[in-house]
Amino acid sequence: MASAEWTSWRPLRLAEDVSAETLAEQMDGGQAFRWSLAADGSWVGVFGRTLAAVRSGPQGLEWRGQKGAAHAEGALRHYLDAEGAQARLSEALPWRSDSVLRSARVAYPGLRILRQDPHEALIGFLCSSNKRILQIRVMVAALASKLGEPLGGGFHALPSWQAIASADDAVLRACSLGYRAAYLRGTAKKLLARPRWAEEFAALTTADLLDELQSLPGVGPKVAACVALFGFGRLESFPVDTWVVQALADAYGLHGWKPAQLEQFGKAHFGEAAGLAQQYLFSAIRNGRLTRAEVSVPTKPTRPRPRK
Repeated sequence: MASAEWTSWRPLRLAEDVSAETLAEQMDGGQAFRWSLAADGSWVGVFGRTLAAVRSGPQGLEWRGQKGAAHAEGALRHYLDAEGAQARLSEALPWRSDSVLRSARVAYPGLRILRQDPHEALIGFLCSSNKRILQIRVMVAALASKLGEPLGGGFHALPSWQAIASADDAVLRACSLGYRAAYLRGTAKKLLARPRWAEEFAALTTADLLDELQSLPGVGPKVAACVALFGFGRLESFPVDTWVVQALADAYGLHGWKPAQLEQFGKAHFGEAAGLAQQYLFSAIRNGRLTRAEVSVPTKPTRPRPRK
């Protein structure tokens, strides 16, 4: 298999410095599943139809792309929020009064939500049910290699909905999808009837977007929240997975709270950038860097009783 023809390494200026540890969390922290760590310590991956490699070098963040690929740098800068829109939102989070969030921000300076394509995010999180990050990455890579368009150097784009809908069962089984194959095929068939689905979904309010996403096969509240956050940039979305449940229980004392209650707490406590706060907590808890809150435990929210 031919290797990709790379450009030379070039500086990639971001609005805020990103450490090697933060870069690793962005590329391998459960947001996207198309990046892998190369032997030279760089992160190599595909987003959309763009192939790139990123590393933390002596002069800061550096990148390289395929030779002859137009607009790769602009696409990568957008993907990594190089202009710093999220930096301003991060500054507005309640880290001054929340010692847990403050320590997580210090541990992962410059951590951002990647600006993924909705198609990529939806495929990735349809594969995520009851799976770890590495397992999801393997499934997504298999889908791309078996059904996606070649990009050169052994890399492939993710398959279209048409390719997934028409794929043989044997091909999907070979991707280790298990029961998720039915979800992917069902979603593919449903979205084929809506060729402008991403634009239509993007025009919705966040509440309506979550409802539309949950109308797709295999998409429950957590997957919908992930796709809204990572695929549509709805930073107010607050996905609650097992890591976040553990983080909110260990650090904030929210033991026994249901996911819907934890989501309600996250949105109320962290505000318009709750999803960014969620990523800080996710990174801190899974790497053993979470502190405990120096605040009182809030009262568990309850649903209002129906009127008689």
